[in-house]
Amino acid sequence: MNPKISSKQIKEFVVVTNPKIIKLLLDDTRKEIVFTYLVNQPMTVKQLSVAMNKKPGTVLHHVQKLKNAKIIELVETRETPRGIVERYYRAKAREFRLGISERMSAYDESPVIKDRVRAALLAMSTLGVHIPEPNLDRAGVLLKKMWDIEEQVVRAYNNPDNHAYQSLPPATRNDISVRMSQYLLAKNAIYQETLKEWYEILGYHLKKLTVVEG
Repeated sequence: MNPKISSKQIKEFVVVTNPKIIKLLLDDTRKEIVFTYLVNQPMTVKQLSVAMNKKPGTVLHHVQKLKNAKIIELVETRETPRGIVERYYRAKAREFRLGISERMSAYDESPVIKDRVRAALLAMSTLGVHIPEPNLDRAGVLLKKMWDIEEQVVRAYNNPDNHAYQSLPPATRNDISVRMSQYLLAKNAIYQETLKEWYEILGYHLKKLTVVEG
């Protein structure tokens, strides 16, 4: 029998900016609990343990962490004829969007994630921009700084509580969000200063590459 779902409306998405919560969400077991099951329907710890083929105690441990982090919530408690209390949990949103810069902060201690900016910079060689080793650190600082500001700008209008905006077709939403982002970033003095230095680095090394190839 399906549980009675809480009358509280589930949000379409939530932007997660706390690095500790992001790190918690990126655990494989907790990812499965939230994104495979609880974004779709309320379930008990027992139901999750059966579906995931894991011990109930293990699942309960992760469920409690997710509940404490306010990623999931208790939406129904019922007692069976045998006196067993069943607690149904559900994700607080259908989608959780993890900020780029915050996601990197969550993994500051991981060599793989810590090198994410570096990997992006090195990959720019495929577009004709070869940034030498001595300049990678500065370029990385600029790139991460721009990501930080871009994330903040998107949050300024991409609000899950703005139902009119969220109800727009995805293509339309993307079109107007790109234009609004461009406008807000153009008004942000710190972003423009960072962007100017970033362009100088790209332009210098792209120009240098062009001379070599010519």
